[in-house]
Amino acid sequence: LNENVSYICNYGFTEIFNNAIDHSEGNRVIVQTEWKEDAVEIVIIDNGIGIFKKIKTTLDLEDEREAVLQLSKGKFTTEPKNHTGEGIFFTSRCFDEFFILANGLRYYKCNEPDDWFVERRKDKQEKGTYVSMQIRFDSKRRAKQIFDEYSKLDPNNPGAKKFDKTHILVTLSKLEEERYISRSQAKRILVGLEKFREIILDFKDITTVGQGFVDEIFRVFKNEHPETLIKYCNANKDVEFMIKRGIPTSE
Repeated sequence: LNENVSYICNYGFTEIFNNAIDHSEGNRVIVQTEWKEDAVEIVIIDNGIGIFKKIKTTLDLEDEREAVLQLSKGKFTTEPKNHTGEGIFFTSRCFDEFFILANGLRYYKCNEPDDWFVERRKDKQEKGTYVSMQIRFDSKRRAKQIFDEYSKLDPNNPGAKKFDKTHILVTLSKLEEERYISRSQAKRILVGLEKFREIILDFKDITTVGQGFVDEIFRVFKNEHPETLIKYCNANKDVEFMIKRGIPTSE
């Protein structure tokens, strides 16, 4: 393997394997590698309670799908004393394709081309967690570039950087029975975001947002955390109109 691909494979394996040991509550881990024509795939499977159920229980959430949202933000861990919560955030961005299958849900992130979603699965993983990571042999992606993209200089440690930026897919905040982006969905997104100094909200596949959603993020949260920079991307004209309408109020 090229040095950059080898580093990513080692990093991803170590992060996910240690997650299985420390968090799954299982007693067995299976590791598989498949050498394909143009890529390598690493699969790690444990027989624990399932990652989304573990997060749902820890945070006392209503739905495992909401656990996917919390996991995707970064800086979330069920054991903050021993883990930073950065592993899955960065691993999912280092590989070409990354997905987690657990508790009847599949969380999928593809970086070439960009695709990102969560879905219910009929062939659901009843027990444990199944993680797949795949990267092409000729990938030019470097882990350091991805770390740097989401890190900023640490004012308390001159010359060092820390994970201080997150990118959130807004559709992950929408549970199945909901039809529009509401204040309650905004509150789901905002849980834990006080840990970051830059937030990018991705409105891909969102056709409209409610006034309450915009107000909760761009006025209420912003007033409580004025040092936090909130950006957005992939917003259509209707969504952008609602956001811009709400921003002057917060300013």
